[in-house]
Amino acid sequence: MKLSGLLGHLVCAQRAVPLRWRHRTVAAVALLFATSAFAADPVATVAAPVSIRAWVEPKEVTIGDPVRYTVEVSAAADTEVLIPVLSGTLGPFTITDFGEQPTRKEGGRVIVTRWYTLSIFETGDHLVPAPKVQYRTPGEDLHDAEGEETLVGVTSLLAQDKNPADIRDIKPPEEVPFDWRPYGVAAGAVVAVGLLGVGFFYLLNRPRRQRIIPPRPAHETALAALNRLRTQRLIEAGKVEAYYVELSSIVRRYLEDGFHLRAPEMTTEEFLTTVASDARLIAPHRRLLGEFLSQADLVKFARLLPTLNDTEAAYDAARRFVEESRPRPLTLPEVHDAAA
Repeated sequence: MKLSGLLGHLVCAQRAVPLRWRHRTVAAVALLFATSAFAADPVATVAAPVSIRAWVEPKEVTIGDPVRYTVEVSAAADTEVLIPVLSGTLGPFTITDFGEQPTRKEGGRVIVTRWYTLSIFETGDHLVPAPKVQYRTPGEDLHDAEGEETLVGVTSLLAQDKNPADIRDIKPPEEVPFDWRPYGVAAGAVVAVGLLGVGFFYLLNRPRRQRIIPPRPAHETALAALNRLRTQRLIEAGKVEAYYVELSSIVRRYLEDGFHLRAPEMTTEEFLTTVASDARLIAPHRRLLGEFLSQADLVKFARLLPTLNDTEAAYDAARRFVEESRPRPLTLPEVHDAAA
């Protein structure tokens, strides 16, 4: 029924009712008009430029078990998003590894997903701090966006055992298998004697080759470049940005020469994602590299003015990364294990 017809019907009907009911009828008609007007003019909702969603898997773990923490940032296509690089610790949790999933587009928005492997050794309910990012829309200044905290429950292994003091019976005796080791040793000795004979024959009859001077190791080149950078005294001359540009370039060239990573052609985020999948760099090295490159980016792109202590810390971090990640000579036990 149309609104005008309903109004006429109500006016005709109220003539047959007492006066106190007529006032209530008029109020109901007024409410109906207000509701119809509100429905005819809905308020359009506008999506925020940046939204953040974070979750953990699993939500309940035992002490020491890894927790996968995922942060998903959804932004408009024309919005610039600055996502901080997390390393070391995150609230009460320790970051043992991190990485990034391929960027995708959904509904005209860009979706960026980062993942972190967390660990904790305290029981109880713990909150992962809310993720924070910065963004800039065209023609605007930087704004902050923040997600929500995530709850993780950590239980003890002893709490899952109904009777931790239970004493179980010993297992029955097992049959001792046949020992093939003496035969293996004898066969190995025969093979070793044969290999020694072949080796001596090769040494005595091999053609003489021209001596080839091997290239200088990448870590030695990087350490020499760091020493030259310190003698240039760029910080004392006020050339802070040039100092950080050269410092980060030395580290990137070292990774390119020593680990064959095309570091100079990548952004910091792309490079850290590549490093996260390289088994040659252990987790402490990746965390140290992430902290160093993040500070260098703040100076080069965000115009951050570091203190003298910050510049010394950046230099020490770069030098420590080169010295700790360089190839180590094999010790005698390692050589024996490699030969076996």
